[in-house]
Amino acid sequence: MVKSIGLLYNGLLRNLFELVLKEYNVDLDEEIVCWYKTGAELRLPKDEYALLRGKEILLTCRYRGEIGQVFTIAPRSYRGRLKSILELDLGHIQNNSIFHATMNAVLKYLGLIDKTEHCAGEEPKLCGYLLSRKLLSNYGQTVKVLHVGYQPGHIDVLAQFFHDNLIVTDLADQLIWQKRHGRLIVDGVLNKYLIAQVDVILVTASSIVNNTAWEIIDQARILGKKVIVYGISASAAVYLLRSKGIVDIQQYCPYAK
Repeated sequence: MVKSIGLLYNGLLRNLFELVLKEYNVDLDEEIVCWYKTGAELRLPKDEYALLRGKEILLTCRYRGEIGQVFTIAPRSYRGRLKSILELDLGHIQNNSIFHATMNAVLKYLGLIDKTEHCAGEEPKLCGYLLSRKLLSNYGQTVKVLHVGYQPGHIDVLAQFFHDNLIVTDLADQLIWQKRHGRLIVDGVLNKYLIAQVDVILVTASSIVNNTAWEIIDQARILGKKVIVYGISASAAVYLLRSKGIVDIQQYCPYAK
């Protein structure tokens, strides 16, 4: 089910991306170069982050000097033409990662998006303070929040403001049913059942790349819940789906560049 929904959405995104390329007369023979690196190079404040736990790798693709990045559990280096990206089999996570990183780089070059490079240092934790302020300002302290994906800089701060109104989920075996910053990390397989209990769903952008987000987004749309995608991995995807009125989702990533 998850794979079929992923193929549907990725096929849609490919079509939308092709429309943008035609609209802006982009040369499909332009070169795309992709490589990956570990989280140590980002100087993150704690080893709790997925990049430092070894769960995810940061894949970077370059188009005409602009950078597009995504988190992925299946990175691979790549050098080829843009037209080859459009022909990739998006049923494979490695190809999907290159596709999303390339979209991020190209749409950044075209000036359509501006959040495609990961933040560093203490910024992931500062991100949590800005996120808390955003939620409190827009929805009040009684809002019920589902945070999909364990991001310690977020959870540390959100738990202080929202307490039992915050539900945190993840798919990592070493995290689920463990307490972090006073909150129990719930198994992410339960996300679709937890959506009905909350008002706002914060979804990690990497879950769009690995195709685990689409079922959540679909269920949230049916139930009328607000969805905010945090992180850089889905910057292009969010723009394309939102600008065409297909899915009403927002992106949150204040320190990305």
